[in-house]
Amino acid sequence: MNVVSLSVLCGLATWRLSSLLHTEDAFEWLREWIGIGHDSEGYPGVYPGTFWGRTFGCFWCLSLMTALPLAIGAALLAKLSLAWSPFMWLAASAIAIWLEKQIMRTQSR
Repeated sequence: MNVVSLSVLCGLATWRLSSLLHTEDAFEWLREWIGIGHDSEGYPGVYPGTFWGRTFGCFWCLSLMTALPLAIGAALLAKLSLAWSPFMWLAASAIAIWLEKQIMRTQSR
């Protein structure tokens, strides 16, 4: 598998994992454990001023956190030099952010 397709695959996995952690019900318990509260409509929206609260409150930050181990793991599985990891890390995060923006734009119409 070449580096570009591996980065895209890593980006898709980053988007899915970040989306699960950021807003979906599957990890509600984790957000509550971190201390993330809900707004008046029931959506996660009250983030504590802790490191994890700020990270979970920002999709961009969360995508950077989830992309890092995925990029390192992908490089190791593909037997690439670890020198590729920073590039795959940033590319995976960028793909996840782009996908999230496209989905949010579609939902707001």
